[in-house]
Amino acid sequence: MSNETTNERDGLFEMAAGFVGGATRIGLTVASVPLVLLPRNSRRRVRRAMAEVAMAVVAFPKELANVSERVVDDIFAADPPQINLPSPQRVGEQVRSFTERLARAAEELGTSFSRAAGRAADAVEQGAAKVDEWVETPPKTPPAP
Repeated sequence: MSNETTNERDGLFEMAAGFVGGATRIGLTVASVPLVLLPRNSRRRVRRAMAEVAMAVVAFPKELANVSERVVDDIFAADPPQINLPSPQRVGEQVRSFTERLARAAEELGTSFSRAAGRAADAVEQGAAKVDEWVETPPKTPPAP
């Protein structure tokens, strides 16, 4: 990265930091107006905490940009990664193998459903036969005393 680009970037960061700092200063002044009701030591502590938060808000974007710039520089400075892709024949073999396993699983599932449906149909037929038998058989009358 050229020195001129770095200076321009730093100038932009400084302008942004100045703007955020000014806006934060105004916001903190407005927010600290109700603090006059607090005792002096408490007021000092709250203002100090507010200043710490403001400094973090201003410093965080610049630090994040510096870290991300180093990461990007490291990525592009290194050799391009070597990607080992399988051959089209190997991919074809894997796809065929997967398709065969999927077909077997679907067939087994269909067979299981057929067996379950057959058992359910048998149970229904047995139940219907019992109902028919019950309907056709006259009820037994108790012997007269």
